[in-house]
Amino acid sequence: MVNQSEQIIVISNDVVPGLGVPVAAPGLRAFGLAEGLRANGFEVKTLVVKSSMDKQWKSLGRNVPRPTAPHTEIVGSHQLGSYVESHAPATVILINSNQVDHLRPVEGIRYVLDFFAPKMLEMLYHKGEEYPEAALQDLRRRKLRAIEMADAFIVNGEKKVPYFLGWLLQGGKDVRHLPLEVVNMGVPLLPNEDFDDLSGAQGEVRFLVAGYLQAWSQPGSWIRALENQLDRPGVGLDLLLPEHWGSKSRHANGNDHLEWLKSHPAVSIHTPMIFSRFQSFLSGADVSIDLFEHNLEREYAMVTRSIVALASGVPVIHPPFTEVSPMISEYDAGWTVEPHDTEKINAILDSIVREPELVKEKSSNARKLAARLIEPANAVKPLVRILESS
Repeated sequence: MVNQSEQIIVISNDVVPGLGVPVAAPGLRAFGLAEGLRANGFEVKTLVVKSSMDKQWKSLGRNVPRPTAPHTEIVGSHQLGSYVESHAPATVILINSNQVDHLRPVEGIRYVLDFFAPKMLEMLYHKGEEYPEAALQDLRRRKLRAIEMADAFIVNGEKKVPYFLGWLLQGGKDVRHLPLEVVNMGVPLLPNEDFDDLSGAQGEVRFLVAGYLQAWSQPGSWIRALENQLDRPGVGLDLLLPEHWGSKSRHANGNDHLEWLKSHPAVSIHTPMIFSRFQSFLSGADVSIDLFEHNLEREYAMVTRSIVALASGVPVIHPPFTEVSPMISEYDAGWTVEPHDTEKINAILDSIVREPELVKEKSSNARKLAARLIEPANAVKPLVRILESS
C-alpha cells in the first residue's frame, strides 16, 4: 500500500503522552501505533484534536503555554480535512470513527480504520438503563461512513473480529478480499533498570487499583475480599480511580464498595499523573487488581489499565472474559478469576501475601508477555504488513 518514505498520519481523539497531562486509552492507542510504526522505519505524525488538549490544559489558565511533543501536532477538528489533503500522498489511521465527519476522500490519501473499541456498547452501558437511541443512531452513521471511506482495517483484539465483521458487512465491504489485521494494544515498556524489586522485601505487599472510573466497569463486591488482607501489618493498597475529563459518569458517586475502600487506613489515594510518572508509580506495586462484573462491553474490551500494568512488569488479577484474559493465562502473568468468586479471590490474595516468590515469578512472566505482545514495535507488525502490501 505504501512505502516507508510516505508519511503516516495517526489521528488521535485524545491527548497522548508527552503533552504534560494525564492520558487515557484512546491517546495511548494512537501513541502506541505511532511509536511502533516509527520503530519499524515509517515517518509518522500524530494529530491530537485541539478540543481534547484544551479541556485538559484549561485548569492551568490561559497564561501557561501548552507543551509540545516530538512528531505531534495539535489540530482543530475542522482543520483535519485540509491538513490531511495538504500532506498527500499519505496514509491516515483513524482511531474509531470519532473524526470522520471532518474528513473526506482525497486523491493520494489512504485511510486505515482502527476498530479500537466497541463504541456502541460503551455508549449503551454509559447511560445505565436508558436507551440512547439518537446517540446510537448518530454513532452508527459515523461508523458506516468511516467503513465506506476506509481502504484497510485493524482490530484491537482477536475477540472483536466477528463483532466488526458484522459492521463491515453492514458497510457493504467484501470481507473475502479486505486488508484486515488484528493489532493488539501497544504500550511502551518500562525499561528494565526502572523496575522495582518485587520480591516482598521486608514483608511488605502493595496492591494497586488504578484506572479511570467508567459506567461499564465499576468496583464491585470483590473489594470486600481485600478486607482480610488490608488489616494485616505491612499490606497496603494504592488507589487511583479518577473520572475521565471527557466522560462524567452518573454512577461515579454512591458506590458503597468504593467508599469503604477509600476509608480504610491501609489505602493511599492518588490523583492523576502524566503517563511516564504513572508507569513508574505502577512499577512500585506488587500486584494490580482489575476486576469488574461481566457485560457485553467488557466481553470485548482490551482493558488498557491491565495492559499498562503488564507493560510495567506488574502481574494482574483479572476476569476470565476479556481480550486481555488469554494473554495473562498463556504467560502466567497473573490470575484470572470471576469477580463474584469471593472464595477464590481470597485464596489468591492470601497466596500473594504469603508467597513473595510467586509474585516475583509472575512479574517476570508479565515482562515476557509485554516484550512479545505489548511492546509497540512488535504489536504493530500486522499493521506493517498492511502498509507494505501492494
